[in-house]
Amino acid sequence: MKNTEVEIFGSTYTIKGDEDPAYIRQLAMYVDDKMRAVARRSPSMLSTHKIAVLTALNVADELFKLKRRQQDMDDMIREKTGDLFEILEEDKQG
Repeated sequence: MKNTEVEIFGSTYTIKGDEDPAYIRQLAMYVDDKMRAVARRSPSMLSTHKIAVLTALNVADELFKLKRRQQDMDDMIREKTGDLFEILEEDKQG
């Protein structure tokens, strides 16, 4: 296990894990950027806790949309593959 020190929204954290430290820093930078964007868009001063929760919701929204898009693509690939198999079967029989 490696220790990687990162800064997110003004606080320093030591992250323990097997992942490459550069990858951990990239994740931390992503979260930091997202939190700062939420803080900039907030009409009033929100606590760090509320900013973190809103950021988590935004990231969860991104994840769910990507999963939905991936599922749609998987469905389309299955459908197109089925169509191709039908065409191949017709060619075999014809």
